[in-house]
Amino acid sequence: MNASSVAERRASLTAILAVTFFGSVSGGAFWAGLFFVTAQHYRFSPARNLLLAASMGALSAAASWRSGRLAARFAPRAVLWAAFTLWAAVALLPVALPHAQWALWVTAFVASVASATIWPIVESYVSAGRHGAHMRRAIGWFNVVWTPAMAVPLFLMPLVARLGLPWCLGLGGLVNVLALVATLGLPSRPAAHHEADARAAMGREYAALAKASTWLLPLSYVISTAIAPLLPFRLAAVGLGSEGSVFAGLWMTARFLTFFAMWRTAFWHGRWGTLAAGSALLLASFAAILLAPTPIGLVMGLLGFGVGMGLIYYCALYYSLTVGHAAVEAGGLFEALVGVGSCVGPLVGTAGQLVGGPAHASVATLAITAVILALGARGVLRPYYRARAARP
Repeated sequence: MNASSVAERRASLTAILAVTFFGSVSGGAFWAGLFFVTAQHYRFSPARNLLLAASMGALSAAASWRSGRLAARFAPRAVLWAAFTLWAAVALLPVALPHAQWALWVTAFVASVASATIWPIVESYVSAGRHGAHMRRAIGWFNVVWTPAMAVPLFLMPLVARLGLPWCLGLGGLVNVLALVATLGLPSRPAAHHEADARAAMGREYAALAKASTWLLPLSYVISTAIAPLLPFRLAAVGLGSEGSVFAGLWMTARFLTFFAMWRTAFWHGRWGTLAAGSALLLASFAAILLAPTPIGLVMGLLGFGVGMGLIYYCALYYSLTVGHAAVEAGGLFEALVGVGSCVGPLVGTAGQLVGGPAHASVATLAITAVILALGARGVLRPYYRARAARP
């Protein structure tokens, strides 16, 4: 098959980005809004929020891992239809039954599975049939679209909450209808992907960078998801609780600007320093978010955290899809690693609450996370040393 015929079978980037935008708005309303709803409407404690987040992370990891099998058994576009429809339906449950906690748990669990099924398939559509500069352009557009879309609901929540806090989740259900319509612009399956062209577009150390990213990605989400259930309480502690969701959106804004810079530049391609900088920023910002006694310290921590997450996420996605040849399984592994980190992070937060008690929970959470990062450091450093040894 020649290049022109492959191009003809590629999914329209416009259609992919439409699905990405609406799906990400829904995801932002769900993943970020959920913990504000549980804390303020259902009066969940920090420990209960952490338990919910850990359960959702485990379900997400399992669903992402199996998304490739679903896409192989059924047409990927049909799987997207089913997942968006199911997610839209359950997102309205807390609106219809605002005082039934079981409805909240059903929504959290089912939406976690649906969301985790969707994104590996979308990522395959993004990169399939594209190589080198074409793939980099598509991944860049994908990242700069989903990031601000995730932040949109955070800035809208103060207004939506006037209808009732459960509408912060119901908003996602309504937006999913638009995502479902956008999938009509996709072919039933992603385009063919040529291994020879994919290999030719790979840098010399891309495989080693992909392995290192495989460790860094879940470690970054350990930090991210240890923060998310506690963030409403930390914002309230420094006097920012009334409009907390707006401040929570700051780190997403910083991540977007990082994605945009990486999309428009090439200095970071194949460079280990990018992963090192992202790791250092994450740990320092995590400490600031948990320990800062003032609003400015917490805000600076959120901004630095967004930059660190952006560096690691972008690198991990780029190397994963490049080395994995755009297969749904490659996206599934990527999202499963996100799910693993999203499961472990809340458990770390729970352990911090138990070990440190109310007075020292933040310090204990930071210490436990540092130990986990130290244990994972070998997985990051080993590919680096092997790549360095193989250099001419």
